[in-house]
Amino acid sequence: MNEVTSLILRRMRMPLILIISVYSISILVLTLIPGVDDNGNVWHMSIFHAFYFVSYTATTIGFGEIPYPLTEAQRLWTVIIIYMTVITWFYALGTVIALMQDKTFIAVSKRSRFRRDVKNMHRPYYVVCGYGETGRAVVDALLEEHFGAVVIEILEDISDRGLNDTLEYVPNLTADASDPAMLEIAGVDQDKCRGVIAVTASDETNLKIAISSKLLHPDVTVVCRSEYKEHENNMLSFGTDHIINPFESFTSIFSMALHSPSMHLIYEWLTGAPDVSLSSPIDIKPGHWILSGYGRLGKQLHHELLKKNIRTVIIDPDEKTRETFIRSDHADDQFIIGTGTDAPTLLQAGIESAAGVIAGTDNDSNNLSIIMTARQLNDNVFVVGRQNLMSNELLYSKINEHYRKSRKNKNEDISALAHLVMQPSEVIARKIRAILIAPLLIDFIQYALNEKQEWANITISRLSAVVGDNPPNIWTVNIGKDKTPAIAQALGYGRRIELRHLIKDPVNHDKNLRCIALLLKRGDELILLPEDNLELKAFDQLLFCGLRKVKHTMSPTLRDLSILNYVMTSKNEPQAYIWKKLTRLLSTQDRRSSRR
Repeated sequence: MNEVTSLILRRMRMPLILIISVYSISILVLTLIPGVDDNGNVWHMSIFHAFYFVSYTATTIGFGEIPYPLTEAQRLWTVIIIYMTVITWFYALGTVIALMQDKTFIAVSKRSRFRRDVKNMHRPYYVVCGYGETGRAVVDALLEEHFGAVVIEILEDISDRGLNDTLEYVPNLTADASDPAMLEIAGVDQDKCRGVIAVTASDETNLKIAISSKLLHPDVTVVCRSEYKEHENNMLSFGTDHIINPFESFTSIFSMALHSPSMHLIYEWLTGAPDVSLSSPIDIKPGHWILSGYGRLGKQLHHELLKKNIRTVIIDPDEKTRETFIRSDHADDQFIIGTGTDAPTLLQAGIESAAGVIAGTDNDSNNLSIIMTARQLNDNVFVVGRQNLMSNELLYSKINEHYRKSRKNKNEDISALAHLVMQPSEVIARKIRAILIAPLLIDFIQYALNEKQEWANITISRLSAVVGDNPPNIWTVNIGKDKTPAIAQALGYGRRIELRHLIKDPVNHDKNLRCIALLLKRGDELILLPEDNLELKAFDQLLFCGLRKVKHTMSPTLRDLSILNYVMTSKNEPQAYIWKKLTRLLSTQDRRSSRR
């Protein structure tokens, strides 16, 4: 018996007992009171007639006195029946209405419907715990790649956040995701569950989700958001597969921009950053940097600047932070007490000759003010901005309009508000998307960082030639019986399969598909931009980049042996058994005739 039925029976027990009792007494007394038939003889109602009479009387329908006119005693009892049954039904209906409005019943009903929806999912899915800004971006990415998604959010009704407005239905539940029972209801222990993504605002909650998920389903992939080191270590001890710290992730992006602007552009483009064009790499000039806000993000960015031997001027209003900074003995760097929102402080920090300024406080209003003031004092300064809330995106976009008005007598182009924007939700969502959709992309980026700037420029050219101005699509091909049965079968026959065969158009083998192989992983070996004539082997993993439709166009070559033969030999083979035999017979006769 499910929870809903059990709760209904418990709450409706008294009304049901009362209705049954009233009906039973009414029917029994009607059968005992003597009546008179049309011949004047004594007549007693049968149980069926009594039940029929009480039923239409209790519901106030009133079909009359049947089958014979009632006696005075029967009519007196009928009056009593009317009052008893009407009062009983009002009581029962009132209990039903109260039950429908009861918060416990509503919660149990939603939980039961949620459990049923999860069980009816027929494709792999991910459980997303937390539907804030990050959770919403993760769900959108999963649906875009045709994965199933299940959402658990504690704060409020998820329907108010627009989840039910998506084109595809997403089972969702308002509950505490750290409760193991809720994770079990969400199907974490099911084989169809590919992973659990914990992106709530609390590190402690994410830790509980990670522990519970690994205990419920040891083989499931767990991805957690964490902002504090102590929680990260705890998550790792329980086998959490991926831990994403938004500050560390953005610091890596910032380091990449300093080291190789072209490689940073490739990363931004491949991970789905909005409004990124391959024709607009960032330009960081030499010089010192100004860092406003010396919190978690500021300290990590300062550490990267130290590794690059770049002098930094820190601006922060906290005196204790200044004392800690002085004890750290950063001899070449300077610390100024202030917020950085005013021109005198920025001028004291040397904004006029600075290469870059970082607005890294936890207050968006201060960050916007720092950026506006810095750009008014130095047009060419490189700007890194921290956007704490997604809701303030409009303000970040509007600031350019105000800056343009203040420069109305000048014709120079207005550069972007911030060349790098640290929006925690966006940073986390993009990394999760890369981990889940194309895990080889992380290997590609890390391995490519060892290459020189010239290599990155060549890669940009090749990507531009393939995709143009269209948004890229990343996908992984794993050579094996399950994902690529045609390739596996051909390799089993001892045939040589090269990379160029996979990127041939299965409709017109003279043309190549608009895609490029970014990485080949063979065991522990990684090969960047593998050559087209590279021989493929079983269990190879390939990372491709191209147009979205190309991924689907390539699929028949990977799964259908006859199509694979066509792209390899330029010959069409019939599919039917008889035609195959006939074709082979004719080809054998042709070979014999040619020998003569």
